[in-house]
Amino acid sequence: MNNRKTNPVGIDKEIDRIQKRIYQPLVDLWRELDVYGRAYKKQTEDGISLEVYKGNGEYEKILYSEGNKIFFVQGDKPSIKNSYAKNDLWLVCILNLDEISNISHRADEEAHVDLVSLLQNDLTGIEYGMNNLKRVVEDAFSFGNFKYSDIHPYHVFTIRMEVDYSLEKEQC
Repeated sequence: MNNRKTNPVGIDKEIDRIQKRIYQPLVDLWRELDVYGRAYKKQTEDGISLEVYKGNGEYEKILYSEGNKIFFVQGDKPSIKNSYAKNDLWLVCILNLDEISNISHRADEEAHVDLVSLLQNDLTGIEYGMNNLKRVVEDAFSFGNFKYSDIHPYHVFTIRMEVDYSLEKEQC
């Protein structure tokens, strides 16, 4: 399912543009996939978790949920000039490679190529594994019991992009 934000603005508008571009081609290739917008650090009774907005005032813990998923994490140091911002944006993929491919070997590189080919010039880097994801979200939660590590058939990778976006409200 493509979980898009209603009336996105700012960086969420760029995320929505990317979601629309990648969702259907990836579903055609990978079959089952949930794509979410920007993930948020949220204080809970158990500490801090990384969650995505599901709609109707509901959030979901993204790392501990089942299924193949993509979500976004924004950088925390945007540069701003006039009413425009430039910021880092990470597209995070957590996949069960056995579910997205009929290939008999580990299909991690095939997954990278599938996604990178859709992003074209937006990306500035790619990183693999939970340690790099932990660095991106820095101390948002504990990884101790996270079962979807980068051990076959599971694969975690992040694609780093730099995006430009407007901070102005759009006129109707």
